[in-house]
Amino acid sequence: MQETLKLLTCGSVDDGKSTLIGRFLYETGQLYADQLASLGEPDENGELPFANLLDGLEAERSQGITIDVAWRFAEAGSRHLIIADTPGHEQYTRNMVTGASHCDLAIILVDARKGIIRQTRRHSFLCHLLGIRQFVVAVNKMDAVGYDEQTFKAIEADYYKLAERMPGANIKVLPVSALKGDNLAKLSGNMPWYHGMSLLGALEDASVSRPEVDGVRLPVQTILRPNQDFRGFAGTLFAGQVQPGDSLYHWPSGKNALVSHVWRAGEEVGAIHAGEAVTVQLDREIDISRGDWLTNGPVTAARTWKGWLVWLDDEGHQQGKRYRIKAASRWTWGQVSEIRGQLNVDNWTIGEEADFKANSIGQVTLQLEESQALDIYQQSRHTGSLILVDPDTQQTVAAFMAEEAVSDDTGNRPVVSQAEKELNAYIRRHYPHWQAIDVSDW
Repeated sequence: MQETLKLLTCGSVDDGKSTLIGRFLYETGQLYADQLASLGEPDENGELPFANLLDGLEAERSQGITIDVAWRFAEAGSRHLIIADTPGHEQYTRNMVTGASHCDLAIILVDARKGIIRQTRRHSFLCHLLGIRQFVVAVNKMDAVGYDEQTFKAIEADYYKLAERMPGANIKVLPVSALKGDNLAKLSGNMPWYHGMSLLGALEDASVSRPEVDGVRLPVQTILRPNQDFRGFAGTLFAGQVQPGDSLYHWPSGKNALVSHVWRAGEEVGAIHAGEAVTVQLDREIDISRGDWLTNGPVTAARTWKGWLVWLDDEGHQQGKRYRIKAASRWTWGQVSEIRGQLNVDNWTIGEEADFKANSIGQVTLQLEESQALDIYQQSRHTGSLILVDPDTQQTVAAFMAEEAVSDDTGNRPVVSQAEKELNAYIRRHYPHWQAIDVSDW
């Protein structure tokens, strides 16, 4: 089975992302004849306009349409590449965040004529915040600076100084020319002073593994009951491995059960692994609802969480407003109870600005109306994050990455009788679309 490396390109609007992708596909023989024919005529220097491969997005941009992430598929040696093509404008940071949240590696483009700029710092910080630890810094347009070694060395030194604030980052800095194809598929004779990897070599050398939480993580997405003899709990297994006979812990009830059967794509199998869409059956009846977790042991759950927030909506944050919260497949309600500081992307310091506007990044305290299990985001992007949805517009307005659980203040909770708990469990089980709050641990 071939490995798959997910990556995205980051850079300002004129740094050459589109040309880099197009020229890389051309240099590695991955453009079909009809795609080459669609590029148009060569320019006065005989170079094909490879950026035209992304004409669709350019057209969207010119029309002012909200731009989404475009996924492109390619090969690098023996592995598959999935490239997230994200826009470079600051106002489209939300799309860049969406792409980065799925990726293992970031290609940071730097214009050799300009060096490290604000977008370089912004994109690098965001990618690092979103858990990416592999960076290929492509110092582009080397042809425009006469393939000057000292220009490259200065930018390389500047980026490594920047990277001192990116703990754990694995960084490769490459001099390239996307326009001319230098150092993309093979090393270029125009830069004999460079003895590192080509872009293709760097992508072949990159790791596809990511640090993940130690344990089993199966948030239940749906409950399958085709007949009275079958009750299965389906979802994506985000971490660990499960096989019949394993003991699974149910959050929030805290009960345990043994796995009786495991299924993948409708077929019973001997074991299921992280990344697979699966169904498990248990040997005993437990009241499990959509959004609950099956794990191999107790998890951290709280109503108050500290972490990073990226505001994605054009409408800024409204202090005190209740938002719908979605963590994995579980819905609840909550609000930003405290803005502890916002990031200044120019110097990577935390300021005291109180308002969150579109593309703001900051540290916040999030207050939920019921306890929510989360992992620390740096250990699991899937179970360490959640989104905020505006109940008035149904738009996703922010992404939250958990850093720390805060002890719950449960003193203000109402007294709930056992009968009310049982009624609540019945409603959550049979009428999940009512989105009743779980009061089982009140």
